[in-house]
Amino acid sequence: QSLLPKLYQPDDNKMHAHFAIRRDGRIRALIGMYPMTLHVGAQQLKVAGIGGVGTHPDERKSGLMRQLMTAIVDEMKQQQIALSVLGGQRQRYGYYGYEPAGASLTFSLSKTNLHHFFQDRDFATVRFEMLDPENDKNNDCLILMKRWHDQQPVHVERPADSFLTILSSWYAKVWLARDAGGEAIGYLVSNREGNAVTELISEKPDSLLSIAASWVDQQNQEKASVDFNLAPWQQDAIADLGRIAEHCKFQPAYAFRVNDWPLLLTALLDVKASLQDIPDGQIRLGIEDQGQVSVFALERRNKASTCRLCTRDEADLVLDR
Repeated sequence: QSLLPKLYQPDDNKMHAHFAIRRDGRIRALIGMYPMTLHVGAQQLKVAGIGGVGTHPDERKSGLMRQLMTAIVDEMKQQQIALSVLGGQRQRYGYYGYEPAGASLTFSLSKTNLHHFFQDRDFATVRFEMLDPENDKNNDCLILMKRWHDQQPVHVERPADSFLTILSSWYAKVWLARDAGGEAIGYLVSNREGNAVTELISEKPDSLLSIAASWVDQQNQEKASVDFNLAPWQQDAIADLGRIAEHCKFQPAYAFRVNDWPLLLTALLDVKASLQDIPDGQIRLGIEDQGQVSVFALERRNKASTCRLCTRDEADLVLDR
């Protein structure tokens, strides 16, 4: 409960998310399928995170986890879950349709980088205020933080009453950023050491660099370096940190299982079109899964995206899942 408070809570909804196998009345294997709502542009998708995976040591290699994963895949079909996400060993979950996908960018920014880049200019000083999930539940700034988060073109729905609890999972620290006048301008989520920032969101794009620079500048170590994780749609932040940072790392975001290709592809193309101009056109994309190829016509016309299933031999390009 201290490691992952967003999942491990003694309430009916959290308990109902678990699938278990019992032998003689005792739990021998268990998996959690945690429901979430993913906002992709104007679309709301039913998604599920897989976690809490465990088998009793005496039952390992007995096939219990395989039975549970098969049951969960069937359950996702019944509940019309469009997308499922997890973290884990690639091949273990690849058997059930999960593959590393998406994009996550990490920029390493050091005090040395700041010293050279800002030698003839200044960045606005930002101060940080740590928020406590237990004592700051009624903090007025939570309304602002949730609004900034919800303005992201792709985001998971976070209820206001558990917003800080979700952010503080994995022993993370939540920091509100204020400008010199005391105005709240953004927030960031860091690890306990402060050298990794997993979420950085500002009210205005042009204040994000000052928040990141101030965070690095205020770290205790003389040659401190901080890794900032950014989402691919944070284009202004990527441009700002990309011209200063010492290193940039590009890697998959998570392992995903896509259950509804037309819904997801349409929503993502609409988001892409909101970030940059996309010409009208169509591609017929074939997706191979377990020896079967499904072909989808992905189209952009008159500022609208569509995706439909079409016949197998029409594909312009065939890829595996």
